Amino acid sequence: MATFAAHPREPVPARVRPRADRGRAPVGDQGRSREHDGPAEAPTGMLAMQRLAGNRALTAAMTTPGALDRLVPGQRHRGAAMLAAADVRARMPGFADLKAAYTDKKLRIPEAVIKTAVTQLLDRMAKEKRLRSKDAAATIVAKIFPAPGVISEAAFNKALDPADRTQIYKTVLDAHTTVKKADRATLKVLMKDAGDLMRTAEGDTAGLKAVFGSQDTVAKARYAAGRAALATAAGDLDKHVTTDYNLDDPETFLGGWAQHSTQLMHLLVGIVQGKDPAESKSTLVHEAAHLGHGSVDDLGYYGTAAFEAMDEAAKVGNAAHYEELPRRLLGTSSFAGHTFTPGIKKGGAAVTRTDTVRKIASDHVQHAWDAASDAHMWLRGVRKAWVTKKDKAPFTADKALILELSKLCDMTVHHQAVAHARLTTLDITIIESVVRAMGIVGSLVDSEPLPSGPLSDKGAADVMVAEATKKYGRLLHDPARDKALVDWLAAHFRTLPGPP
Repeated sequence: MATFAAHPREPVPARVRPRADRGRAPVGDQGRSREHDGPAEAPTGMLAMQRLAGNRALTAAMTTPGALDRLVPGQRHRGAAMLAAADVRARMPGFADLKAAYTDKKLRIPEAVIKTAVTQLLDRMAKEKRLRSKDAAATIVAKIFPAPGVISEAAFNKALDPADRTQIYKTVLDAHTTVKKADRATLKVLMKDAGDLMRTAEGDTAGLKAVFGSQDTVAKARYAAGRAALATAAGDLDKHVTTDYNLDDPETFLGGWAQHSTQLMHLLVGIVQGKDPAESKSTLVHEAAHLGHGSVDDLGYYGTAAFEAMDEAAKVGNAAHYEELPRRLLGTSSFAGHTFTPGIKKGGAAVTRTDTVRKIASDHVQHAWDAASDAHMWLRGVRKAWVTKKDKAPFTADKALILELSKLCDMTVHHQAVAHARLTTLDITIIESVVRAMGIVGSLVDSEPLPSGPLSDKGAADVMVAEATKKYGRLLHDPARDKALVDWLAAHFRTLPGPP
């Protein structure tokens, strides 16, 4: 499954999961360590909270300098891990792509629509202090578009660095590709080391009991299965492993993904290159757990609320828990020497109602993030089909859904001339920034206080989500529309199409 860049998902073969949490890749089982291919069930009780809230390592990543680089798979499903591309932030299309959309006489996108979209993107970038210019987004847009039909490259370059890939979206062609020759030797060494860590974990009788309890023998067998699958993948990287040199993953907090059914694994470039060897190995262990057994999902990322307090049935089916023993060997464990006890957090405190409600709220936004990530992967694939082959069939096949999403996210598609409508690079950066926004909102949910009043757990969680979305404040600048977008995405968790 995928990781939320903490590591969000596992590729969904037809729809990129962004279609769901399958290792965070294609829909279905795409890349987010999402091992499922069907709709997710609606768990109840502790497991529900864990699933809903799991994958939230992003909070620390969004508030601690450099933390994103450490949030590798295994953490949120490492959406954040994937953020490992050092300070990656919301991006803009390159000037040529922006100008093409602005001046295309067939698309006929209203100037006001282009300017609104660019303003929103710049505003989100400004919130993360990634612009060259200190001017307000609206001021920058006025300079880029100084008169009707006029677009200024000088003003664009003054606000953004055209050579900085963390600010400028270059090409969809580099976002899902094979590992470069220069990176293969390093990755193979990391994969071998991860396998050795898993082998050691298999023989750690006391450790298996401390983490998995009565499911220790099941966990042992799954470590072995994951280790074997990882070795097979290392033997043929082109067949089993992809990465992202366009840096889409770090941008959207996608930590990577792996899919058992296809034996595919997608890794962040930082993981492939071993920028942080310990985290690369932990991430590989996490994804190997998905590869090794179809029932190993992402029910809660490493270190998220009540992670250590999950029940045994959930732990043995949760990829992040397979990171714990290897992390102890690597010296990066947050629970060294701790015995995981269902319902009891590290330190001995019991799970509270606030923990439970936050889990529900967190899971709701996690599902929204996952679906947004699936949408991003799907739409990116539709765009790629047009760029490489002028193939409009994928767009036509799901046109109604694309138009619906365009209206919800303030993309340009629903404003284009019907006969020539298609996804532009501007639209891809818009959906990319929405995925990122979902990740940030999810991190804010984790600190929301328990609402007062006679509310059910679900009702209280809904209030938390609404408040966190308001605090982010850079989505659509309309609280009602912002919340509607979050809810629509969560409702489409693991149901969106995968990339063509």
